[in-house]
Amino acid sequence: MIKLIHEHKYFDEIYTVAKLFFPNESIAKGLEICQEGYVIKNILLDDDKVTETIVYKNGKIISTYKMTIKDNHPYLTLRRTIMLTVYHVLQIVVGADTPWGALTGIRPSKLVREWLDKGLCDEEIIKILKDTFCCKEEKAQLALTVAYAEKRITQRIYASATNNVIGIYVSIPFCPTRCIYCSFNAEHKPADYDLHKKYVLALADECMEKSKYVQEMGYVVSSIYIGGGTPTVLSPDLLEYVLETISKAFNKPIEYTVEAGRPDTITTEKLRLLKQYGVNRIAVNPQTLSNQTLTLIGRKHTVDDFFNAFYMARDVGFECINVDLIVGLPNETVDNIKYSIENVVTLSPENITIHTLAIKRASRLNEFLQEYPLPDAHTTESMLNIISKELSCEYAPYYLYRQKSMIGLFENIGYSKPSRECLYNVGMMAETQTILGIGAGAVSKFVKDCKITREFNVKNAEIYIERRKSK
Repeated sequence: MIKLIHEHKYFDEIYTVAKLFFPNESIAKGLEICQEGYVIKNILLDDDKVTETIVYKNGKIISTYKMTIKDNHPYLTLRRTIMLTVYHVLQIVVGADTPWGALTGIRPSKLVREWLDKGLCDEEIIKILKDTFCCKEEKAQLALTVAYAEKRITQRIYASATNNVIGIYVSIPFCPTRCIYCSFNAEHKPADYDLHKKYVLALADECMEKSKYVQEMGYVVSSIYIGGGTPTVLSPDLLEYVLETISKAFNKPIEYTVEAGRPDTITTEKLRLLKQYGVNRIAVNPQTLSNQTLTLIGRKHTVDDFFNAFYMARDVGFECINVDLIVGLPNETVDNIKYSIENVVTLSPENITIHTLAIKRASRLNEFLQEYPLPDAHTTESMLNIISKELSCEYAPYYLYRQKSMIGLFENIGYSKPSRECLYNVGMMAETQTILGIGAGAVSKFVKDCKITREFNVKNAEIYIERRKSK
């Protein structure tokens, strides 16, 4: 047990940094110096102008680190300075290979955009990321590249209607199976047509309710994203009902995406329905091109099923397709990743999203972690480097985000061919526009005057249905 002692409101910041160095330890607030184990104490000195972190082991001080809070520096706020002192002292005491250094947030590129808006030049930003926050050179360059892409794509999002542009997210929380790494809000009940129908009817009710709000606020919908779960697990009649409801509720967007993620749920009939209702971007996600791994992680399709689904989508006329791969899956080697990325590139999808495996607390992978050999941080880094090199000629990174408990503390990156970036992904992950969430587990994110507020829908599909009935 690691104890944290503090005399201010920044416990979460201390906790987050400590977790980088003690990922498998329980960490909790402490009130006094324990005589066993580690205690991390952060204090403020000189009228809150200096912060110091002290590390105790078995009741004795083993290291300290002190920093002055420089108000004239836009990047060294009190919060960030506290985090840096914790980071530096724990590097001395414990040591950890952290590719993003002391940056612990989900969106490192958002921080870079803030610095760009303050007038900092590229060289200054790279220097701050490397020297102050201890990021590796390649991560600093990645964050800067993505920040510029997000700024450019945000201009495209707002080109049609100044500040009154929003994105719509529609949740279909059902999957044919649950993958071992999944903790999403997904009910794996593919054969339960009755539940699907009840859910779709409740969803339609919320769509029309949100439609009135959009009209009252004078919003223009720039993008619609139907995700889940796996929306194409729905039967053709229910899928069409959802698509028809959305077409009645909202204006035709620039970009309309449907996660057709599982190849085993894709049929020509469903793809034609999507085209008929104006969907112009889909995702077909194998996660890996190893049949052995697909079986291990709980997916009920083969590599051939993925290729057939991709070709089917092209034949129906989809000109923008995303393919997801996951780095760090159990038993996967560098050769597996090399094979997967090389063969995906031969298909020439417009978008390729690379996820680093995150071990979610509620996943089966986490529950039985000892049964699934995972690559170490060094191997994972080699895998990511292979992918980056393979994609460098035709694709560029345009959004990125990080999650807790990612292997090697790396990141997820969205790559795109020129001018084929997903508007919704940038609006959502870069937090540059309001996103209206509809359905079980959906989150609405309201962006106004640089402030963000969130509203959460209930996660459980059955409870969601009952609550819609009671309205």
